[in-house]
Amino acid sequence: MNALRWFGFSLLLSSTLALSGCPGKDSTEVKSPTAEAGMDDALALLPGSAIAAGTIDARAFFGSATFGADLAKLVEKYVPIGAEAGFQASRDVDRVTFGSYSYQGIDVAAIVIGRFDSAKIKLVASAQTPTKGGGTLVASQYAGRDVYTVNNVGFTLLSDTRAVVGTEQGIRRVLERIKDKRVKRDIAPWMIATLETPGAALAAAGDFASQPIPAELTRQMAPQLVTNLKAVRVVATFKDGVQLAGSITYADAAGAEASAAVLKQSMSYAKYLGVFGIKLQNVEIKADKSDVAVSLLVDDQSLRAILATVPQLLPQ
Repeated sequence: MNALRWFGFSLLLSSTLALSGCPGKDSTEVKSPTAEAGMDDALALLPGSAIAAGTIDARAFFGSATFGADLAKLVEKYVPIGAEAGFQASRDVDRVTFGSYSYQGIDVAAIVIGRFDSAKIKLVASAQTPTKGGGTLVASQYAGRDVYTVNNVGFTLLSDTRAVVGTEQGIRRVLERIKDKRVKRDIAPWMIATLETPGAALAAAGDFASQPIPAELTRQMAPQLVTNLKAVRVVATFKDGVQLAGSITYADAAGAEASAAVLKQSMSYAKYLGVFGIKLQNVEIKADKSDVAVSLLVDDQSLRAILATVPQLLPQ
């Protein structure tokens, strides 16, 4: 899965989380008394060369009275560790902040804030106890820390409330920053501003200006959407369902106009989504100088229909 597809998948899965119908309750990060100095900032821990970055308020999503239980079942199905390690994702994860770093394959690092039982996790690894995902937890050392892998997913605990999760390379980048005392915000300021949008349940951004999409990937997409593409921003908030708002930035106004035309045309086919129980409401697409603004509303019934399609998109 290349980085652009990973970004799209991340937005879809994150949007599914955000589409929980939760009444906008903000979650509060738990500060660990054992965390090292400067380790409380997830955006400072992540390397700065991210093609895409996002943040998800998982606590609010799982707390939904109408959608949370179904969402929890889906997430628990794919998380490879469980009770044997003293972990339940829908109970123990509060927030996930991630970055994607490559167009070839998956290269991801995420900072997960929640609660982790380091003693149980270490015991599962040392005893080679089978995990709920069917694999065994393998422990290794890197930069002075225990790194665990199971079913091609890696993680390391920074404290009892913070973990680094991702690919081997992604985890190593984070640990090298910590070891070399380079923990600071290196992600592009405009991306950070997007991720810190007040009231956002989900926020994500893609930087295609400093790291343009390779030609072999652009040939697979509508040229009007990717030619001179510079940036993508997406924010989800709770309002009469879930309001998704985003912007796509191009090199000039002509590029934005061409992209808006293609997007409007594609929306003419949205009525066919009704066959699957998905209805997009209040859809607005507007070109403004070099930006294309997109917004739409998704109701609870459509959210459940979207959730039902997620397993088909996830690796089996």
